[in-house]
Amino acid sequence: MARVADFIYYRAIYRGLLSRLPEPAAVALGQAALRWLPLDRLPLFRSPDPRLAVTLGGVRLPNPLILSSMYYDLAILRRAMGLGFGAVTTKSITLGSRPGHPRPNLVRIETSAGPGLINCNGFQNPGLGAYRAALPSLPHRVPLIVSVAGESVEEYATLVRELGAFGDLVEVNISSPNTALVYQWSQKPSELAGLFQAVRAATTKPLIVKLSPDFSEVNEDAIIPAALEHGIRIVNYGNTRRVTEPRLSQGAGGLSGPEIFPGTLENARRIRRRFGESLQLIATGGIDAPEKALSVLEAGADACGYFTGFITRGPLLARRILDRLSGELDRRRLAHLAELRGPQAAA
Repeated sequence: MARVADFIYYRAIYRGLLSRLPEPAAVALGQAALRWLPLDRLPLFRSPDPRLAVTLGGVRLPNPLILSSMYYDLAILRRAMGLGFGAVTTKSITLGSRPGHPRPNLVRIETSAGPGLINCNGFQNPGLGAYRAALPSLPHRVPLIVSVAGESVEEYATLVRELGAFGDLVEVNISSPNTALVYQWSQKPSELAGLFQAVRAATTKPLIVKLSPDFSEVNEDAIIPAALEHGIRIVNYGNTRRVTEPRLSQGAGGLSGPEIFPGTLENARRIRRRFGESLQLIATGGIDAPEKALSVLEAGADACGYFTGFITRGPLLARRILDRLSGELDRRRLAHLAELRGPQAAA
């Protein structure tokens, strides 16, 4: 009950304060709170249930929840590692530093499904050199997924080779709707075999390919088969969905939040049916409630990622999801999380 009450209080804070501030001020306030408040020292955010552990690419995660790619600040990532997630993902790092797109690059949206965000951040990050120098100082309380994004095969290979040593897994992002040359990888799938071959040769760490939900046919007919052929067996499906948004500086951006969840659930079902156990699946997009996380895991996902729910529903969302999963294991008398996935998921 206490966690439910805390969740309600956060909803009141989000609705009453954060959602009323201009987006840049709300982002600055939220990041400052994450950076300076020692919430990660409180055990209430973390579940002790060993049945929730999963393995991705041979790496053990204490549970299936992954904080999706948005933060590169190591102080924030350090805090996030204690907030109940099984793994956290860095913001996608590029070869050179990037300032990102000019403001406004983030707006809120209210939909019938609930609150969401549309962003055109444009990969603001310090670049390879600065991040490579900083990452060794980050302790891994839970596994770290280092995300990279490039505009050529050579850039991706360099980023994976140079940053792979500092992550437990490496995510190859070919899905950002806000950076044309990255987004366009999904529109030239014939070139991806060379990319996958190069990044696979650049590291021994498990690789994840992050796909856009905007290209379901090419994802399943060309991109996933090419990834599997070159030894990349973890798929993060997916990212935000590209939409027109005149309030943004770029006139369009990536929609995140509960509006895109139905597509995420259907993608999980379809990918598991089509590819069976040949891959591991991270379902990402619109997960902002315990029942949604349970649904994608039952549908065939090995893990699930979210970021917008962390903002709109608060940092206790992870513990609420984990408690719901534990309760479901109790109810069904199951010994491991993987047993939630019914045989119909692969049928």
